[in-house]
Amino acid sequence: MVGDICSLLIMLLLCTLWVMVRWADGHHTQLDRSSATPIHQRLLKPRTPDDCPECRQAALSASASPLPPPVRPWNQLKSRRGAPKRTATDGFACPNHPCPYYGVTDPQVHALVGDGTHGKHERIQTFRCQACGTTFTSRRDTPLYRLKTPSTRVAEVLSALAEGLTVAATVRVFGHSEGTLTTWLTRAGEHSATLNDRLLRHLRFPHLQLDELRTRLRSRAHILWLWVVLDPLTKLIPVLQLGTRTQHAAHHVVHELTERLAPDCLPIFTSDGVNLYFYALTAHVGQWLRLGDQRVRQWQVLSGLLYGQVKKTYRRRKVVQVTRLMRCGTAEDLRVALRRLGLSGRLNTAFVECVNLSMRQGVAALARRMWATAQTAPARVAHLEWWRGYYHVVRPHGSLRVPQAQLVQRGGRRVPHRYRRRTPAMAAGLTSRRWSARDLLLFPLQSSPVGAR
Repeated sequence: MVGDICSLLIMLLLCTLWVMVRWADGHHTQLDRSSATPIHQRLLKPRTPDDCPECRQAALSASASPLPPPVRPWNQLKSRRGAPKRTATDGFACPNHPCPYYGVTDPQVHALVGDGTHGKHERIQTFRCQACGTTFTSRRDTPLYRLKTPSTRVAEVLSALAEGLTVAATVRVFGHSEGTLTTWLTRAGEHSATLNDRLLRHLRFPHLQLDELRTRLRSRAHILWLWVVLDPLTKLIPVLQLGTRTQHAAHHVVHELTERLAPDCLPIFTSDGVNLYFYALTAHVGQWLRLGDQRVRQWQVLSGLLYGQVKKTYRRRKVVQVTRLMRCGTAEDLRVALRRLGLSGRLNTAFVECVNLSMRQGVAALARRMWATAQTAPARVAHLEWWRGYYHVVRPHGSLRVPQAQLVQRGGRRVPHRYRRRTPAMAAGLTSRRWSARDLLLFPLQSSPVGAR
């Protein structure tokens, strides 16, 4: 009886081993076949601007608005008598709409002069318009307007939020209430979004990488996607959109990107395997043609467009296969163009993926498996916009540093500076210096576009 049981157990064990060996052989054979079998590229049909909702709306509302008449400089109208101007008014403008100098930030044209200072903790400059008599403070169009907290304190708190600290942790560290931090962050996000919108114009990028991040709100059922466009050379992020993963959202991202680029700029595009990018790019990079005497227009994609995709196959959350496809152009042209820019010449999306990691580390609401998620989408957008402004002009990037012409001595036994640290805005030529968080908060943004100081 005991021998029969032992024999039965041995037979079961042998059968189990035989099944495991067969399964392993079949699994490896399937992997070998999948890696050896070439993947046939599926031809995609290009789209036209008629498929983009923004392009259709712009075509319907296109109208040549007349330019406002030029304003005569105030220094040509005022009397030559009196004391000269001693307070710098560059970047500020009169906020009074009926005033002829409304929105004029040029100090050689507008009629602003200093009108003293006020404030208990720090001195706040007051300006007065000599044309209409309107007075306002230097914080009128900034997030610090009518805040009693010192600007240095607000800058410290918002810097901590941009470096990955959660709102709850910031409350415990700095002692301010959650409602106060939310107000500061909302104001700073709107201010940073306006600044990015005015600075990122007429850009010239030779190469752009596109990707999207999966994120969620406090409710697990509400999944959102963060669309990211990055310049690998300057590390600048021209477009950052939060929304759904649909063709409409892809059209919106590419439409905003084309508005920020110079008219004659045609960069190299690389992305992951999402075909939504192909349809959006072909709908915006091209021109309308009329063949012969035909009245019907035909959309033609530019022949110089280079666009490649990196498709990754996952199995059990691990990458088992990477396939590179050229959707527009040839692989040889792409390799030559990338090597001309000083890159390796290999089709990849490594730079935008690194920025995705930096974004998850800087915005606590994007971190995986954490309770620091935002409850609403506007709060998430405000935090992201503040982080992008902080990333562009405040936070230096390690790969953008350049060697100094001469060593900068630091005093004492400290090692002198051999490199100059640069931010993405400095590398792109948008600013000439590195800003502080306080400079970003105090930068005035009137109704007319202003440049970086």
